[in-house]
Amino acid sequence: DAVVFRIIDQQRRAETANGPGRGLLSMLLHIQDEETGAPLTDVQLRNATLTLLLAGHETTANALTWIFYLLSQHPAVECELRNEVRAVLGERVPTLDDLPRLDYTKMVIKEAMRLYPPIWIIERRVIADDTVGGYHLPAGSAVVIAPYLLHRHPDFWDRPETFDPGRFAKRGAAAYIPFGAGPRYCIGSEFAMLEAQLITAMVVQSFRLELAPGHRVEPWLNITLRTRHGLRMLLHPGVGP
Repeated sequence: DAVVFRIIDQQRRAETANGPGRGLLSMLLHIQDEETGAPLTDVQLRNATLTLLLAGHETTANALTWIFYLLSQHPAVECELRNEVRAVLGERVPTLDDLPRLDYTKMVIKEAMRLYPPIWIIERRVIADDTVGGYHLPAGSAVVIAPYLLHRHPDFWDRPETFDPGRFAKRGAAAYIPFGAGPRYCIGSEFAMLEAQLITAMVVQSFRLELAPGHRVEPWLNITLRTRHGLRMLLHPGVGP
């Protein structure tokens, strides 16, 4: 809370001195209720800022970690991705208008999140007695859904352990839930995909990432899906033709 409220206070001070900014926090500071015209309260600002710092930062960072690891292990996919980025962007910085044309980039991200979903496990509470698939679920019990396992289930996926972005050229399977499903579907899904597309495109536009020799990559099943030993990579600027 101390960090979040300091960020909010710094933004208010900056806007008092220099006028409204263009960042997301500035937008939140100037949101008004359509009926009353009231701005967000400090508690609402705190909640939104904290959500962006945690849910809107770490999960996408984890996804990008696995994306770059998988690209380093699959040079043909990396080459196809780089060719698309070059064809669409050349050497300029991507914009929002470019995203619809970065189709393969999006497929790479989706496939990486199939194999390594940042939220690898989801818990829900049963609000009333129910029976699902022949199993009795008493009210108040916990139901645990594991996207990590569902995304690798051979009943739903052809060659489930294979990194194949092309599988998302078709409509995705209902068994694909990196952002959850139903009324509690992740509210930040579009924002996360936007971040991931832009960052992935900008990195492969200028660099090739190679896994550091001898570095062991091991999934760490914590609250989110991280790499247990981090991800050490060699950065090669100027990727060539």
